[in-house]
Amino acid sequence: MAKAKTTNGHVGAETAALREQVEQLTAAIEKMAKAEGAEAVKAARDAARDVAARAASIMDELTGDAQAARAVMDEGRKQLEEAIREKPLMAISIAALAGFVLAALLRR
Repeated sequence: MAKAKTTNGHVGAETAALREQVEQLTAAIEKMAKAEGAEAVKAARDAARDVAARAASIMDELTGDAQAARAVMDEGRKQLEEAIREKPLMAISIAALAGFVLAALLRR
């Protein structure tokens, strides 16, 4: 029986030591997770800033493209209006022909 107490005492001491090591390991893992979490948040923030900068650049590009398209459209409209004023009979004939063709296509 004395041997059983010694064995239990030794096992008990090993269990306590193991428990202490597990607690130390848990604390170390928590510390690393917090540090890595902070790094992950910083990386995500940097990535979000990069995406926002790229989006702003694309928006500026699209705004410029839209303005250029609007200028081209305005120029085309002015040319069309000028052509209609110069040759109104031709414009009416083309419009009538387009209407006739469209009606024929839609009838089928």
